[in-house]
Amino acid sequence: MQSDSIDPHLAIKIKEYEVAIEKYKNIPWYTRVEFFFSIIIITLQIATMMTLLHQYSTTSIVAVVVTLFVSYFLTDFINGIAHLIADNAQNYTSIVGPFYAAFHLHHIKLTYENKHPVKIYFYESGHKIWLVFYLIIIFLAQCFTHLNFCLNLCLVSIGVLSSVAELSHFWCHNKKQANRFIRLLQKNRILLSMQHHKFHHRKDNINYAFLNGISDPILNIIANRFYSGYKNFSDRHVAAYEKK
Repeated sequence: MQSDSIDPHLAIKIKEYEVAIEKYKNIPWYTRVEFFFSIIIITLQIATMMTLLHQYSTTSIVAVVVTLFVSYFLTDFINGIAHLIADNAQNYTSIVGPFYAAFHLHHIKLTYENKHPVKIYFYESGHKIWLVFYLIIIFLAQCFTHLNFCLNLCLVSIGVLSSVAELSHFWCHNKKQANRFIRLLQKNRILLSMQHHKFHHRKDNINYAFLNGISDPILNIIANRFYSGYKNFSDRHVAAYEKK
């Protein structure tokens, strides 16, 4: 800890983290915003799915299957990018700083509080601020433009699967809570497996994907190119706070 005390930048960031996480814990506005976002996200997911069905046009089964596969990959990648950015974010003094500070706590608890999957889907969706804006854009595009059905299906699927990714991540950490079917999906890499995701916690700046990890080879290249990793930054901010 002596080296930490003589590093002015680290000391500043630890203090900023402490202020940000205390705001998140003590000012109800932050959790209320996340609850509100959860409602908006679920509502928009339902609205975009219903609009998709209403705008259905005859499409081959092959095209639908290919579209869903592409959607799955893109969801894994997009949510991995969001995870990458959030893990390495240090702008605690910004308006979203307390949300980043709270997000960084997930590295110190490898087993999460057991909740019903519906609750996980709902509450964890509220942490995805970016998903609110994504779904709003998709819904407006559906209403005011004529989207190709496969493109429409892809965009809507990404919006829904981004919440499913939170379930995948939960079951990855709480393996005992997963039933046989879930474990089968994990074994066949349809959902994120603990064996794959454990490297994200044991090593640094690797395997950020949330849904099933298929996009991690690309995400790892991006992480190594643009980020130096979170273990010497956000993890140290959290560790210093937890020791107080």
